[in-house]
Amino acid sequence: MESNSFKRKDTYILIPAYKPDHLMIELLMNLKKEGFDIVVVNDGSGKEFDSVFEEAKQFAYIINQNPNRGKGAALRLGFSYVNLHQEDHDYVITCDADGQHAIKDIIAVYDKLHETNNVVLGSRKFDKSVPKRSRNGNFMSRLCRTLLTKEYVPDDQCGLRGFPIKDIFNIITLPGNHYEYEMNVICNLQIKRLNFEQVPIETIYLDNNSSSHFKPSLDTFRIQRTIWMNAILPLVCVLLSIVMMAIFSSLLPEPHYNQYIWLAASYLLYFYLLMGFTALFWPTRKMGRRVLVEGVYFTIKAVLVFGIVALFIEFTPVFAWAAYIIALLVTFLLNFPLAYLWWKIKMNKK
Repeated sequence: MESNSFKRKDTYILIPAYKPDHLMIELLMNLKKEGFDIVVVNDGSGKEFDSVFEEAKQFAYIINQNPNRGKGAALRLGFSYVNLHQEDHDYVITCDADGQHAIKDIIAVYDKLHETNNVVLGSRKFDKSVPKRSRNGNFMSRLCRTLLTKEYVPDDQCGLRGFPIKDIFNIITLPGNHYEYEMNVICNLQIKRLNFEQVPIETIYLDNNSSSHFKPSLDTFRIQRTIWMNAILPLVCVLLSIVMMAIFSSLLPEPHYNQYIWLAASYLLYFYLLMGFTALFWPTRKMGRRVLVEGVYFTIKAVLVFGIVALFIEFTPVFAWAAYIIALLVTFLLNFPLAYLWWKIKMNKK
């Protein structure tokens, strides 16, 4: 135990806290026993909670953020502190203050960080024992984000996450002051195709999650807005592609075989516009390989869907542009089952 405790000194635990109770103190005590260094951000909880944070000082360094700005702002402030005080620390793990994350799961994230040196996401199971508002909210964000990013993550709102400190400069500047910030982190990882790991953790909701400060309507709107804002570039590329197909269809009528060429050209325009914009705004060292791999993925899906569209054009050539829009919509809807299937294959290999 002493050896493990000493080794864990290379990892910060970062906890954003708003109006916490005794559960946070218990969490801090247990984390300190495991040898972690802890940073707690008091997100404008108010004077009536000063006694709680005063007690917390014997286990953690306390950062005060006044007034209350939200979980995302508290996390960014904590990440900034960690980035400035790295010293002998290599990793930072975020967790919630309300007792939703078991110590054994925090240690599991710690172990996976050291094993892979990649970002690590906690992953809960959402069965019927989970409060309905949490289950439905997570499903909607999981569905929309998978459709837009083509990558399935079973739990994209879990607050238990681990990061190599050398990489957190990528996320400190991301927007979002509330729960949508955590979604921005996921979208940033997926847009850049950065490697991340997932660790199954226990699903804990105390007293039907009554201690949560999540506002179902407002925070769900913020999360969905974040997902779709990250999809602006793909949507712009789709619109440009549709415009190109419509122009080709109107300017270049028969013979009908030309329409297959226009179909392919429009789709290639969409793909390479998307890759070009992504390389411009989110450059990565692996962009060349990404174009190759995703090009194969796009081609397989295109052959399946556009083959059906070709038959449609054969019988109704006048509506080639409409068929193209339908094909794009179908390929978009296929993202979820294909991404889920690929995730299941990867999980079975581990």
